[in-house]
Amino acid sequence: MMAQTSGDIQVIVQLLACSAQAVVPLSPPATPPAAQDIVVTGERVPRRLRDTASSVRVIGQDEIEASGADRIDQLLASTPNVQEGSGEEGPAIRGQDSTGALRNLFAFLGGTRPRVTVQVDGRPISYYEYVNSSAPLWDVERVEIFRSPQTTSQGRNSIAGAMFVETADPTFDWQARGRFIAGDFRTRHASALVSAPLIADQLAIRVTGDGRLSRMASDMADGIAGADIDRDDYGSARAKLLFTPTAVPGLRLEATYAHQQSQSPQFEAVAPPFERRQYPVPAQTNGIHRINVDSLTLRMNAPLGSGLATSLTFSTGYAKLRRFGLPGLGLTRVGNRDRSAEALLHWEPSEPLRLSGGIHVLGTDQRQFIDISKLNNIGIGEFRDRQSSLGLFGEATWKPRPEWTLIGGIRRQSDRQRRVGAVGTGATGLRLDYDERFSAWLPKLSIAYAWNDQLSTGMLVQQAYNPGGTSFSLSRRVEDRFEAERLRNVEAFARASFGEGRGTLSANLFHNAIRQSQRQLTVPVTLADGNIIFPVEFGNAPRAEAYGLEAQLGWRAGERLSVSGGIGLLRTELTETLVATDASRGKDFQRAPRWSAAAAVDWRPWPELRLSGNLRHHDGYFSDDANSANRRIRPATLVDVRAAYSLRRLTVFGYVRNLFDRFALNYLFSPTFGTAVDPREIGVGVEARY
Repeated sequence: MMAQTSGDIQVIVQLLACSAQAVVPLSPPATPPAAQDIVVTGERVPRRLRDTASSVRVIGQDEIEASGADRIDQLLASTPNVQEGSGEEGPAIRGQDSTGALRNLFAFLGGTRPRVTVQVDGRPISYYEYVNSSAPLWDVERVEIFRSPQTTSQGRNSIAGAMFVETADPTFDWQARGRFIAGDFRTRHASALVSAPLIADQLAIRVTGDGRLSRMASDMADGIAGADIDRDDYGSARAKLLFTPTAVPGLRLEATYAHQQSQSPQFEAVAPPFERRQYPVPAQTNGIHRINVDSLTLRMNAPLGSGLATSLTFSTGYAKLRRFGLPGLGLTRVGNRDRSAEALLHWEPSEPLRLSGGIHVLGTDQRQFIDISKLNNIGIGEFRDRQSSLGLFGEATWKPRPEWTLIGGIRRQSDRQRRVGAVGTGATGLRLDYDERFSAWLPKLSIAYAWNDQLSTGMLVQQAYNPGGTSFSLSRRVEDRFEAERLRNVEAFARASFGEGRGTLSANLFHNAIRQSQRQLTVPVTLADGNIIFPVEFGNAPRAEAYGLEAQLGWRAGERLSVSGGIGLLRTELTETLVATDASRGKDFQRAPRWSAAAAVDWRPWPELRLSGNLRHHDGYFSDDANSANRRIRPATLVDVRAAYSLRRLTVFGYVRNLFDRFALNYLFSPTFGTAVDPREIGVGVEARY
C-alpha cells in the first residue's frame, strides 16, 4: 500500500506541476495585511489575526528572543489551556491529549494515532520527532499554536489543534550570527547561521547549525547499557535555498534540507520525597531515546494572473529511533519514512469573493523491532506499519457587505492503516493483522461582523475527526481495536484593538462535543464460556465534552515597554462510558486544569538594555481520567527572567528559569513515580551579529 501511495504522490506532483501553467492554487489576499497586524498562515490562506476565527497564539521571533525559550515546549508551557507533558507524551490542548489514546508501549505495539499535527517549514513531522525529540527555536521566525480543531484545513491528526513552525528565509544581503550559552546542569549551547546571496536578487542560501549538551536535573539510577540516562543533548543543521527568478515575476521556489539528532531519557523520573529529585533504582518503564532525522521539503508559489495563484509542497523524511532500556523491557528500533504532497489553488475573481481548494496526500512506512521478553514473558518481535491519507478540500470567503465576512470550508478525508506483525511466540505471543479504512466529511463555517476598524466579533462551527486504530490487551493477549472519534466545535470569538493600536484583545469562547472519544475504559468482554469480565482497555467513550475560554491581552506603552497576559478557563467531563460503573464516568479529563494563565513584560529602559520576564500558572489537575486523589497535581506558578545588553554587533545576556526555584510535579504515573518541572536554571551567553 505504501509503495502505491508513493507512486500516487509522484504522479500527482507531476500532473499538478504540468497543469500549474493553466490553473493555480491558493494566493495571498489582494490587499496584504498591514505591517503592524499579526498574520496567521497555518490555515493555508494568509489572514490577519483579527480575521481568524480559530483560537491561535502567534509567537514571532522578537517574542521568542524576549522569552529566552530555546525549545518549543517552553512556548507551549506559557500558552493558556495548553498543559505540558511528562516527556513521553505531547501537550494536552483543551484537555485533549495530543499524543492520542496510544502512548509508550501501546503506541509501539499498535502504531501511533496523535491528535495534533506539527509542521516545520511545510513538512508534517513524524510522531517520534514530536513526542520523543527536541524542537529547538534557533533561527525560527514564527510559531503558531492552534487550540481550535484543524481537521478541515489539515486533515488527519489535528482534532485537538495544530502547530506550525516557520524558520527564517534566506536573504539577498549578507547576514551572520553566532551564539554561545553556558548554564547550570553543565549546559553548553552553540548556534550559528549564515545567509548569503548566490545570484543578486534571485538566488540566496541560509545555513544554520544548533547544538546543545546538558545533563538532567534529576538524579536517576542508570543500569541501562548503550546510552547515558543523564544526558539531554540535541543538534540540528539546516540549509535553505530561495529562488525568485526575475524572468518570472512573483514565482518563488524554496528548498529546505534539515537534519536533527537528539538523545534524552523517556522521562525524568522522581520518587518520594519528590523534592529531592531522585529515582534511586532503575525504572523498569523508563528508557533512553536516540533519534536521527533527515528531511527535504520543496515549496513553490506562483501567481498565474487573472486573480489566480498556486502553491505546491512536497516533503519527505526519514526518522531513525533507538530506545535503550533494561534488558527485555523495551529495547526498540524504528525506521519511519514519511512522504507528503500538497497542491493549492487560490482564485479571487472579485473583491468580495475569494475561493481556494486543493489536494493533500500523506503516506508513512514504518518498520519496528522490539524486545519485551521480560514483560510477562511476551518475547521479541517485529511490525510493519503503513498509513496513507488523502484529503480534498475547498474554502470560500465572501463579503456581502464590507462589515460582514462569511467563510465556508469542507474537506473529504480518507485514511487507511495497514499493520502486520507479531511479538513473541506460542501462548504468550501477540499477533496483529490490521487493515482498516476511515473517512469523513468535515465542514466548517464562520461568520464575522466588523463593528468598526477596532472591533469584530463572530461565530465558528465545525466538525472534526480522528481515525481509529488498534493495539493489544496485555491482560487478555488479544488485539484491542478502537473506532474513529468525532468532535463538534462551536466557538464565539472577538478581536479588538484600542489605544490607537497600542492595545490588542483576542478571545474565544468554545464548546467541544466529543463522540466516541478514544480512551482507556472499563470494557465489558464476554468470554467463550458466557461469563463477562471488565478489563481496562482501549475503547470509545460514547460522549464527552469540554468548554471554556481563552483570552489574550497585549499593550505597548511606547517603543520601550510592552506587556501581555492571557487566561484559559476549562471544564471537561467524560459524560458517558461503556460501563456505568467506570471510574472515569463524570470525571474531568486527565491533564486538564480548570484555569491557567500567563503574563509577560518586555522593557527597554534605554536602547542598549533589554529586560524581560514571564509568569505562568496552572490550577490543579489529575494524571488519570479516574481523578485519583493520589495522582492529583497541585497548582503551580513559575517565573522566568532575562536581561540582555547590546553594544553594536555584540549582545551579552543572562537568564534565570524558574526564578524562585519552585518545585512542582507535572505528572504522576503512580503515587510513588512521577515527573517534575525543571528546577532553577541560570545561564549566560553572548551573541555576535554581522
